[in-house]
Amino acid sequence: MYNVDAYLKSLTSNAVKLSKKVQDGIVENTRDLRFENQAHFLDTNEDKMREIRKNLDSRYEKEKLDGLKRLIAMISKGRDVSEFFPDVVKNVASNSLEVRKLVYIYILRYAEQEQDLALLSINTFQKDLSDKNQLIRAMALRVMSGIRVPVISPIVMLGIKKCVTDLSPYVRKIAAHAIPKCYQLDPAQKDALIDIISTMLGDNSTFTIGSVLMAFNQVCPDRLDLIHPQYRKLCKMLVDMDEWGQITAMDLLLRYSRTQFLNPIGKSTAQPAPRAKKEKSVVKSFYSDDDSDVSHHSSDSESDSSEEENNSVDPDLAYLLKCALPLLQSRNSQVVLSVAKLYMHLAPAEDSYKIGRPLVRLLRTHREIQYVVLNNIVAIASQRPYIFDQFYQHFFVRSTDPVFIRNLKLDILTLIATESNITFILRELQEYVKSSNKGFVTQAIEAIGHCASNIPEMAESCLGGLLKLSYSKSDSVAAQSVVAIRRLLQQRPGDSVFMITQLTKALDEISEPLARANIFWLVGQYSSQLPTVAPDVLRKAAKSFTAESESSKLQILTLGGKLVALEGTASKTVSLLFQYVLNMARYDLDYGVRDRARFLRALVYGKQKVASVTVDQDSDENDHENGQQESDSTEQDPQIDEGGFEYSEKELNLSDHIKAILLSEKAAPVQENPSHGREQYKVGSMSLVLNRVVAGYEALPEWPKVQPDPSVRRLAATMEAPGYMNDRTGFGSDSAYAKSRQGQDSGAAGGKGRYDGQAGAYRGAETLDKFLESSDEETSSDEEDDSEEESSDEEEASDEDEEEMSEEESGSGEEDDDDEDEENEEEASSSEEEAILPPKRANGRRG
Repeated sequence: MYNVDAYLKSLTSNAVKLSKKVQDGIVENTRDLRFENQAHFLDTNEDKMREIRKNLDSRYEKEKLDGLKRLIAMISKGRDVSEFFPDVVKNVASNSLEVRKLVYIYILRYAEQEQDLALLSINTFQKDLSDKNQLIRAMALRVMSGIRVPVISPIVMLGIKKCVTDLSPYVRKIAAHAIPKCYQLDPAQKDALIDIISTMLGDNSTFTIGSVLMAFNQVCPDRLDLIHPQYRKLCKMLVDMDEWGQITAMDLLLRYSRTQFLNPIGKSTAQPAPRAKKEKSVVKSFYSDDDSDVSHHSSDSESDSSEEENNSVDPDLAYLLKCALPLLQSRNSQVVLSVAKLYMHLAPAEDSYKIGRPLVRLLRTHREIQYVVLNNIVAIASQRPYIFDQFYQHFFVRSTDPVFIRNLKLDILTLIATESNITFILRELQEYVKSSNKGFVTQAIEAIGHCASNIPEMAESCLGGLLKLSYSKSDSVAAQSVVAIRRLLQQRPGDSVFMITQLTKALDEISEPLARANIFWLVGQYSSQLPTVAPDVLRKAAKSFTAESESSKLQILTLGGKLVALEGTASKTVSLLFQYVLNMARYDLDYGVRDRARFLRALVYGKQKVASVTVDQDSDENDHENGQQESDSTEQDPQIDEGGFEYSEKELNLSDHIKAILLSEKAAPVQENPSHGREQYKVGSMSLVLNRVVAGYEALPEWPKVQPDPSVRRLAATMEAPGYMNDRTGFGSDSAYAKSRQGQDSGAAGGKGRYDGQAGAYRGAETLDKFLESSDEETSSDEEDDSEEESSDEEEASDEDEEEMSEEESGSGEEDDDDEDEENEEEASSSEEEAILPPKRANGRRG
C-alpha cells in the first residue's frame, strides 16, 4: 500500500512538472502571435535602446529577431537608428530567413547614408547568389540592386547576368526587376542591359516575361525591333501572364501594332453593321458569353465577316485581338480596360462591340472603380455610341450614387440615346425631375434637351414635357426648362410660334431672372412671326421694368429695338414704348443697362446727337493730324467722349442696316458635353480620367502609311529559347533543371509542319492561318506522339535489360548505353539544323 501511494505521488509531481514545461513552451512559441505583445516593440525608452545592441550581438536567433523588430518599428515611427548599422550588418549571414529579411530591409533604408559599411555586406550577397534556396538568391539580388551606391554598379551587373541564367523563374523575375535599378544607378550600362533584355525576351516562363517587358519599357522603349521575333509568342502567352504583366504586355503590343500595321479602322464598315449584329444578341442574358464570339450569327454572315476581316486586318493584328479577347473576363478592372484599349485603337469598328458587356460588368464594383470606368465609357461612347446603346438600363441613376457618378451616367445616357431606347431613357429622366435635389433636376432637364437635340424625331414630345416643367414652382427647374426650350427652338424654327405664345402666357407666373430673360429674347428674335404678341409683351415689360433683373432689362431693351427696327415709325405705340424704356434705362443704377440704352438710341434714331455727349473743341484738329484722308467713311472719331456717338454726312449711317444688325438669324448654340475632349486620350489612362495631359503620358504613335515588312515576325521560327528558359512554371522547386518537351526531336524530324512550342512559332508556315490551324491540332498530335514514344521507350528499355543480363560486366553495358544516347542526340541535332540547342549540364543531360 505504501509503494502505491509513493508511486502516485511521484507520478503526480512529474505530471505537474511536464504540464508546466509544456505551458511555458507554448507561451514562448506563441508569444509573437498575440497582438498585445507586439506593442512593446514600439517602446523607445533608453533602457530598451540599450537592449537592442545586446540583442543584436546575442547568439540566439530569437533575441536577434526581437532586436531587429524593434529597429524596424522605430524606422516606421521616423526615428533615425543608423547608429546600429554595424551591429545589423554583422547578422547579414544569419541562418534564419526571418532575420535576413529584416536585415535586408534595414540595409536598404540606410545604405546610402552608410556607404562604406554597406560595402562590407556585398561579399555576403555575392555568396548568397549561389545559395541552394531560390528565396535567398532572389533576396540577395534584390537588396544588392537596391543599394543605391554607384560604386557597386559593375557588381550588380554581374549579379544580374548570373541570375538571368538561373533555373528558377522567380530568380529570373527578380533579375528583370533589377535591370531598371541598375540602369538608374549607371546609365552607361544601357547597351549591356539591352543585350540582357533581348536574351530574356526569349524566356518562355509566363511568370517572368511580364517583368522583362516592364524592364524593356523603362530601359529601351523605342527598341521595338527586339519585339519582332517574339511578337507571336507574346500574343500566345498573354492569357497565362499575371495580371500586371498582361497590362504591360498589352500596352507594349499596342505601341508595336500602331507602328507595324496599317490602319484597319479606316477600312471598317459603317456603324449600322455592328448595330445589326447586336440586335440579334439583345435577347441574350447579361452574363451570356455569346456576345464575345461571333458564333450566334449565321454561317453566311460568319463567312462574309471573316473574309471581310481578312481583307482589311493584318493576320498578325487579328491574332493579337483574338488572344486578348479572353482577358475581357478578367477580375482585374485594369486588364479589362487594357483589352478595351486594344479594341478601340486597333480593331475595326464592327469588332468593338465586344467590349461593351465587360465594361458594363465593372460598374458593379466600388464607386472609385466605377468613376474611372464611366470616364472611359464616356470617351468610347462619344466615338462609338452603338457599343453601349443596348445596356442603357445599367446607366440609370441610383439613389445611392454620389454626384460624380450621377453626372457621368447622365452624360452617357445622352450619348447612347437612339430611336429604339429614347422612349425608356426619357421616361427615366422624367422621374429624375421629381427629385428634391435641385442640382440633379437641373442636370436631368439638360439631359432631356441633349436627347431632343440628338434625335429630332423626339424633339416635339420633349418640347411638350419641357413646357410643362416651365410652370414648375421651383425657380431652377423653370429656368433650366426655358433655356432648354430656347435651344431646341433655335434648331426647330417651325415650332417657335406656338411654343413662344405659350411661354408668354406663363410670363406672369415665372419669376426666375434667367427664364424671363430667355423668354424676352425669344419674343424679340421671332417678333416677325408674332405681330400681335410681341408688342403686348413689350407693354407688360415696360410696366415692370424697374423691378426686373439686369439680364431681363438688357433683353427688354433689345426687344424694343427689334420691334422699332421691324415696324419703323408706322407704329407710334411701339415707338413710344421704346422711348419710355430708354428713358427709364438712362437713369438705371447698372452701367451695363445705361450703355445698352445709349447704344440702341444711337442705332435706332441715326444722326440724332445724344444729349449727354459733349464733344471736345479740338476734335477737328485731332482728326486732321491723325488721318488726313477723309475718304474712309467707316472710321470713327477717336476724340469723341466715351459713350457718345456723332455721325457726319460722310460717315456710314448704321440706321440703314438696323434690321441686318438686330434681326439677323442667330446660329443654334452648340451644346458642349462636359466630358468633351476625353476621346483624344488613350483608353485606360489617367489623362483621360482627368481630361488633361499628366506627367508620363505618351500619345499613341501614328499609323504607318506604307506597310512595314511582315517577315521580321517570322524569325522566331528559326530560334529556340535556352533550356533554362523553357520552364513555364512560376515560383517552383529549383532542385533540377527544367526538362525539355517530349517529342521535340521526333517532331523536328517529322517535317516542316511541326509546331515548336518552346520558340512559340510555326516552322515553315507561310501564312498565319496555317499557324493558327496547327496550334489547334497541337494538343492531339502531341498526345499521340507521346504515347508512341512511351511504348517505344519501354520496348527499347526491355531490350537493353536483356542485353545487360547477358553480359558479364555491368560497367561495359552502361558505357554502351551512354554511347547509344550520344549517337541518338547527334542524329536529332543533325535533323534540326536551324535550332539552337540548349547547353549541356555536367551530367550530360540537356537543359
